[in-house]
Amino acid sequence: MTTSQHDDSYPWTWEPAAGALAALLITGILSLQIGRALVLAIAGHGWFWPASSSLITSSWGIITGDLTAGLPPLQGASDSPWFAWTAAATIFVATTAGLVVVAVRWRASTLHKGMASATQAERLLGVSRLKTHRAVIRPDLYCTRRR
Repeated sequence: MTTSQHDDSYPWTWEPAAGALAALLITGILSLQIGRALVLAIAGHGWFWPASSSLITSSWGIITGDLTAGLPPLQGASDSPWFAWTAAATIFVATTAGLVVVAVRWRASTLHKGMASATQAERLLGVSRLKTHRAVIRPDLYCTRRR
């Protein structure tokens, strides 16, 4: 039985779209912070993570090119933000693609509830069932008892 045979009593409204937009925004902010932390770690400054109060506000600083936004002052950390942007974009794309794959697999698993496999369909409708029930289907030809 497919889900298209049932009416949805709750219509789609703005909540799923707002949830998806919020998830993308959070993924983008976390990607920026992880990208910056990776670049600083690779450059030899260590792994730095901003305080929770400046997590969102320091993201705008990273976008504008300040890799030390929301962090204590670091020497030579603002060389080039391109590596941080590249790392953040890679993390964002990979995370978003992973979430899309998970969502598509979840949705596909809910679409076809009750679908039979090929062996189940053959067992139910195929030649083997006709042979086992031939006495019921054609009692005049395949009667099991004597007349």
